Amino acid sequence: MQHAYLSRYFTPRHIITAICLVVYLLQQIGFEENLMEIFHYPVYVDQDRELWRYITHSFVHLSNIHIIANLSWFWLFGGMIERHFGGMKLFLIFLFSAIVSGVIQNYFSGPYFFGLSGVVYAILGYVFIVDKLNANIFELPKGFFMMLLVGLAFGFVSPLFDIHLGNAAHISGLIIGLVWGFIDSKI
Repeated sequence: MQHAYLSRYFTPRHIITAICLVVYLLQQIGFEENLMEIFHYPVYVDQDRELWRYITHSFVHLSNIHIIANLSWFWLFGGMIERHFGGMKLFLIFLFSAIVSGVIQNYFSGPYFFGLSGVVYAILGYVFIVDKLNANIFELPKGFFMMLLVGLAFGFVSPLFDIHLGNAAHISGLIIGLVWGFIDSKI
């Protein structure tokens, strides 16, 4: 009985969400500079060996709207993946997309970026393509993909409003999710 309880409430979705929330809370009470230093993407050559940095940038969020939006999408659509394919699938998507979207975002804009957005777009892409190729398994609303495209488009016009988003992380995450979902649907 205890094992069922633990496996129900200690899924990758719960753990990742909890880490993001704890990190954000610590940022708000005065540890922001310390957390940024520890969690940021590798900046210096000697940090390349600090492998956690390729993932931990995903746990840091820079504003209320940033964390609310990312965790809302992560919780909702990551939950769909967990329920249908298990927590390990969600964890692997998280791990792979955090690393790859981080590497790509770094290539295009340098190492100063944070957030779960690349992972979220991977999850959204995965859910979308699996839903389309498997008879509406997730029962996504019509216009879901259009919402993804509008979100991406906003990323390109957002600098006009002094809002800077990780477009490379978003696009690479979406591509990761689409390809992974396509492969899973065909196997």
